[in-house]
Amino acid sequence: MKNYVTLIQFTIISIMWVATNMSVHAAGRTYEGSGESTAHCSLWSSERLRWPQTSVGREKQECRRRAVRPTEGVIQCRLRTSYIDQETGERMCIYQRGATGQGDMTTSMSKEFSCERSISCNQE
Repeated sequence: MKNYVTLIQFTIISIMWVATNMSVHAAGRTYEGSGESTAHCSLWSSERLRWPQTSVGREKQECRRRAVRPTEGVIQCRLRTSYIDQETGERMCIYQRGATGQGDMTTSMSKEFSCERSISCNQE
């Protein structure tokens, strides 16, 4: 019985040693390109053509809307605070971007106007 326990321990240690010393030759691939054709489809057509227009209903689905890059999208920004700058005399509006990891956005306007509560702004 003691020999089996020793053999199992030796086998486990050997497997762990081999697994940690092996190098893995795998590579992740990132496909990049330009234009709309390289983006994945976010909305497929669900309308099927009827019999005379197709060959027994085996037509391919068409992409109706391609995905946009996250940096090209417009997000919602909400007013965090506003103050009047003493040097320029303008009202400074500081907005918090609605996306994760995005910084604040600051705009300036005449002090007679008030800041909007929420606006659409571009991502960083």
